[in-house]
Amino acid sequence: MRHFFYARVSSKDQSLERQISTAKEIGIAEEYIFIEKASGKDFKRPEYQLMKRMFRDGDILYIKSLDRLGRNKQMILDEWQELIKERKIDITVLDMPLLDTTKYKDLNGIESLISDLILQLLSYMAEDERKRIKERQEEGIRTAIQNGVKFGRKKMEINETFKSVYPEWKQNKITAVEAMKRVGMKSNTFYRRVKEYESSL
Repeated sequence: MRHFFYARVSSKDQSLERQISTAKEIGIAEEYIFIEKASGKDFKRPEYQLMKRMFRDGDILYIKSLDRLGRNKQMILDEWQELIKERKIDITVLDMPLLDTTKYKDLNGIESLISDLILQLLSYMAEDERKRIKERQEEGIRTAIQNGVKFGRKKMEINETFKSVYPEWKQNKITAVEAMKRVGMKSNTFYRRVKEYESSL
């Protein structure tokens, strides 16, 4: 029986330190700690696939949380089924003590049913919570818009630099490209500000 640990973050600027520290705390040998910076959208991850090829019957896989396996409920369920029923390994989800298949070894053949039911429930709850968070974010954005909060890039105002560059460009002393460069505006923004400025004169 060998003990594996899979650590994953989605982006390069996220830290794996907490997961790696956990692996070392529970005594996982360094050669069995698999580290990956990759999206959870699918299982086409080099380190994860390498780890799966190494599995033998009776091995145990540790993960810090359920979402380290995958991004959505069905994907997690499918992978869980494959690992337990086809690869015949055990899985321990450290943040969810109920999801520890080693606990159900002596239940006369119904251990996989119990772990599957618990996984179904917990993965549903996790996905439902993600949906709730997204809904709250969207509701917050709608409320902010109703209260006059503007999102996106701040409008580039007509400042003193623009006012000094404008007559030079208008009198053909400098090109439009040079004028845009001096005021730090792109073409469409520059001509919008020109229109606004001329209407105010």
